[in-house]
Amino acid sequence: MILGIFTDTTIKMRARSHNCEEFCESCQMYRPAKAWHCKKCNACILKRDHHCFFFSRCIGLRNQRYYVTYLTYIFISMVYSTYFNFYYVVSKYDEYEIYVSVCRIVNPFLRYLIPEPMGMKDLYVFFLFLNVGLVIWSGGLFVFHTRNVLRGETSHEYKENTRSTFRNNLSAMKRNFINVFGEKWYIALVWPLANSPLPETTEDRGDEY
Repeated sequence: MILGIFTDTTIKMRARSHNCEEFCESCQMYRPAKAWHCKKCNACILKRDHHCFFFSRCIGLRNQRYYVTYLTYIFISMVYSTYFNFYYVVSKYDEYEIYVSVCRIVNPFLRYLIPEPMGMKDLYVFFLFLNVGLVIWSGGLFVFHTRNVLRGETSHEYKENTRSTFRNNLSAMKRNFINVFGEKWYIALVWPLANSPLPETTEDRGDEY
């Protein structure tokens, strides 16, 4: 996460040529495809995906690998914690008592039919619900952004539906994956500090400014 925050992915210099798709009025420079101006960052971002609330920075060409890795570890940790939280909660209840507690949390009106003060066991169930919600949330983000990486598209392109054609083959997906995680992607997946340079074609498109 720290690497994703401090990795700069903005366009630093003016274009050497006008062989670009659009001209940014705010930055007064030409920008390549996939680059967009972020009002919060006040800069054009290379291969801009979105402005991340948690990173307080745009996710783009040079820090997307850190963002996807961050989502991966968050999802795994949520599944891990929910698994053990579930067995801990089950161990605290009798055979059918947990189902009664779940129903009372889902529908508070049942407390009038089953009058019982809320105790620590109900709090355990509430945190279990919170864990499950975080698993669904982090899993949804992980699946969505992994899909975009393999398809070679950004969140903006997904919303605008500008990438309707997709070659569903392993070579294309591997190339898109390397364009995000670099040539040493197999190391970058498990060690974020690994030096995994992006392909020259990717860097050339980004550093042509």
